Amino acid sequence: MENWKKAYFCNMVASISRTTEILKRNNVTVTDIRRQVIALLLEPGRALTQKEIEIALEEMSGSVDRVTLYRTIKVLLKHEVIHKITIDEQTIKYKLAEVHKKSDHPHFHCASCDKLVCMPQIQIEQNILPDGYLMQSSNLVIEGVCAICNTKSKHKK
Repeated sequence: MENWKKAYFCNMVASISRTTEILKRNNVTVTDIRRQVIALLLEPGRALTQKEIEIALEEMSGSVDRVTLYRTIKVLLKHEVIHKITIDEQTIKYKLAEVHKKSDHPHFHCASCDKLVCMPQIQIEQNILPDGYLMQSSNLVIEGVCAICNTKSKHKK
């Protein structure tokens, strides 16, 4: 079993009150699946695809209704509890929104450990566009190796 799955199962009980508080703070009705999805995304830097969420929920409860999961993700997106990040044409990941409610800020994706970090300190300014152009949204994913993985690879050499 992957490390994040082990950590999820260990922290599930402790996270019930936190996930409930997140849902209530965002005016979202509390349900078991909504709490479970949020619990999966609680760890900083964790972003998962819908399939990864589905697999983790199946391992936890034996089965998951794909339609319910799809609707849960849509509700959490609508209420800005999570935001989606497009990694490439086939990969969309979901991340707990917390302070950064929308996904129109850059993200750093570690190619080694798969962590996804919000980078709101990097601003995409309207004035970099040609005259007459109006930015409505942006999607920037910076690919590379995070500081932790970079340090680990230096120690291996």
